[in-house]
Order: sequence, then structure tokens, then C-alpha cells
Amino acid sequence: MSDKKQLIKSVFVGVLTSALTEIILMSVFSVLIITSGLLPADITDYIMIAVTAMSVFCGGFICAKINKSSGLVCGLFTALALFIIITAIGLLQNDVVLTPLSLIRLGAMLLCGCGGGVLGVNQKEKVFIK
Repeated sequence: MSDKKQLIKSVFVGVLTSALTEIILMSVFSVLIITSGLLPADITDYIMIAVTAMSVFCGGFICAKINKSSGLVCGLFTALALFIIITAIGLLQNDVVLTPLSLIRLGAMLLCGCGGGVLGVNQKEKVFIK
């Protein structure tokens, strides 16, 4: 299999992993926010950015483990793909243009995705997906 096909396959699996991780984490944090009732509404945006960054870290890690090389690129592509998906869904549901909070989300996603990719390449355990 060529390197480009392997990269595309690993990024696809990384994006799926990120999306599933994000759904699970957002559900957990939503329940915590609703049941506690103590958090102000302003801080929820930043909690969701942190949740998104954690999920992209997991996706970049898995992507790099599958690709077995170039973890920085794997994490970067995983983060960019997920950012484009999240932004497109948000723009389809609202007429709101991109805000400064979107740029903060992009920066956090890129940093965490690249970090997850680098750690995924440097981890010694093997992942087998064919």
C-alpha cells in the first residue's frame, strides 16, 4: 500500500476516533454541567474546547499508531479534518460566521492533534488494523 493511501486511511480512522471520543466526553461533561448547575454559561464554551482538544489528541494518537511514521503530519491532518467537519456542521445550523473562539478552538485542536501524533509514533506498543 502506498504511503498516501496509508496516511488517508489512518487519518480517516483518527477522525472517527476523535468524533466518537468527543461525543462520549461531551455527553459526560454535559451531564456534569446540568446536574451541578454551578458553572456559569460563559465557561461552557471553554470546557467544550478542552473536550474537543482531548478528543483530537486521542485521534492524532491513533492515527499516528496506524501510520507508524510522521506523527506530526498525522495529528495535523486529523485536527484539520475534524475542525472542518465541526465548523461545517456549525455553519449549517446557524448563520453565525467564524468567531475568535473558533480560532482558539483551531489552535487547541492543532496543538493537541500534533502532540497526540508525536506521542503515537514514539509509543512502542503496536496496533494492528488492516
